[in-house]
Amino acid sequence: MQYREFGKDRRKTSILGFGCMRLPTTDGQPSSPINEPEAIRMIRHGIDAGINYVDAARPYHDGKAEALLGKALKGGYRDKVFIATKLPLWEVDTPTQCDTILEEQLTDLGTDSIDVYLFHSLQESFWNIVKDFNLIDWAEKKRKEGKIQRLGFSFHDHFGIFREIVDAHSWDMCMIQYNYLCSTVQAGTAGLKYAAEKGLSVVVMEPLFGGVLAEPQGIVRKLFNETRFNPVETALRWVWDQPEVSLLLSGMSSMPHVVQNLEVAENSCIGCLTPAEKEFIAKIQAEYEKATPIKCSKCRYCLPCPSEVDIPANFEIYNNLIALPDTENFDKIVYQFMPVEKRAGSCTECGTCVDRCPQSLAIPELLKTVHRALT
Repeated sequence: MQYREFGKDRRKTSILGFGCMRLPTTDGQPSSPINEPEAIRMIRHGIDAGINYVDAARPYHDGKAEALLGKALKGGYRDKVFIATKLPLWEVDTPTQCDTILEEQLTDLGTDSIDVYLFHSLQESFWNIVKDFNLIDWAEKKRKEGKIQRLGFSFHDHFGIFREIVDAHSWDMCMIQYNYLCSTVQAGTAGLKYAAEKGLSVVVMEPLFGGVLAEPQGIVRKLFNETRFNPVETALRWVWDQPEVSLLLSGMSSMPHVVQNLEVAENSCIGCLTPAEKEFIAKIQAEYEKATPIKCSKCRYCLPCPSEVDIPANFEIYNNLIALPDTENFDKIVYQFMPVEKRAGSCTECGTCVDRCPQSLAIPELLKTVHRALT
């Protein structure tokens, strides 16, 4: 395993972090219970192989991810890792709630102190909560009490807000969505470089964009099949090639994912991409832009939908339709076999999903487009 400096104290973290947002489930469905024995086995295997950064959050797996991680870190594993988790700002109506949430997280994680504590999913509305309730002061108080060690934020909004947040405090780190498909959205490359220049360590989430880059479709898949390049390796190596990146988080949902990610991490470094790889990535970036009209990362933050629409599933079917037009009849059949309430056509345009979407997608309008195309 390779390591890079992290935080103001320049401790070393593995370039690969274990993200607990997409752990294995009992039947393979994201909404099903965690397969605890397999998840624990995977996390411990990763730590034994050198991973020393594990990331969770209160809402992951319907609130069960932190407790699962706490179980996985028993038996001496806690002392081998940085634990990162997040304060869900949408739950905060009063500052005193933060104390309650933090104490519950410490209990679930089975620890007296959280190594890296983040304000979760900062966008302009949540940033206003941080400012209105003076939550930075609250967090610094908790740091002095020893309950958190490093302070940062995860981010989903535009670069202007990102720069404002970075400049507002002497943060230890930030977490941004970053991959070769999304280098110009949200914080993007500009945010990556700005944060690094300000002395923040940068953790990358969604390096595979929710698995989209791991399983290319249409012309992109054809391009990969014609070369020696592997989709997962290409995407991860592109992120690790950036000198400003401290580590990336991979949401591994099976042991083969862990094994593959560890292997790629071992063979990646800053400036290692060859001219041929860079040229190939530029080519598939252009193709992805044409073939992926709805930039959904399948994070499921938009769910549950009050009308029970399965928003990510609808977007995936539509993207497949655009990427592979020859499968139109099949995609329409898949859509018709979905329960009526889960189809795009059942959207009531309540707008609940819009406020939750990290990608700032106009979801109700997009669902109209999906429904028209698939019926």
